[in-house]
Amino acid sequence: MAIYQYKCPNCEEQLEKSKKMKERNNKEKCPKCNTEMSRLISNTSFHLKGKGWYVTDYKKTAKSDSD
Repeated sequence: MAIYQYKCPNCEEQLEKSKKMKERNNKEKCPKCNTEMSRLISNTSFHLKGKGWYVTDYKKTAKSDSD
C-alpha cells in the first residue's frame, strides 16, 4: 500500500489516503466542498546505506599534486 496526498483546487483542503496500487487512479472528493481533488507529487524518503554504491566503492579519488 502507498500513501497518496491530495489537494482541493477550490478550498485548498489537503488530505492523505492509504491505497492499494490498483486503486491509485481512483478519484477523491474533497470532504469540505465535494470538489474533485488533484493528486500531489510527494518526495520519496530512502537512503542508500552500506557498501556497493557509487560514492563508497566506485568513485575515483582525486590524486594529490605532491606525488
